[in-house]
Amino acid sequence: MMAAISTALIHLLPAAEAAPAVVAAASVVPVGPSVFDMVFPLTMLLILGLVVPAALLGINELLSRFVAHGTRNTNPAKNEPYESGLPVTVGTAGERFDVKFYLIAMLFLAFDIEVAFLYPWAVHFASGGWEMIAVLVVFLVLLEVGYLYLYKKGALDWDK
Repeated sequence: MMAAISTALIHLLPAAEAAPAVVAAASVVPVGPSVFDMVFPLTMLLILGLVVPAALLGINELLSRFVAHGTRNTNPAKNEPYESGLPVTVGTAGERFDVKFYLIAMLFLAFDIEVAFLYPWAVHFASGGWEMIAVLVVFLVLLEVGYLYLYKKGALDWDK
């Protein structure tokens, strides 16, 4: 764009007034972005990605040692294991979990897959037409089958 404008301006000037440097500068067209233009944003992202978390961790360490807590509470109860809402660990690692844990995990996966699918679907909805509606209907029917299965098994009943 700039080369076209400068070339047009050179043609407007009389031949005696057109300096050779201006003509040479007008004929040089940049090919693309420089290496600096390509590398600088990534370099800044990497530097910020390392410096910001390190600074926040350092500030947290300083504040927790000197300002917020003062002396540390070394209560022996803090060192005891706490697992799945039970104050003491009962049994061995080979024991089976209740089926309710697996059903809750299945419910989480159903909601997670729904959100992970519906966001890209919504972004591309305008360009898809009726095919996008058909894909959504099939997905929602399959999702509803999963929810009905969880409902039948009692995973949605939180009082159990």
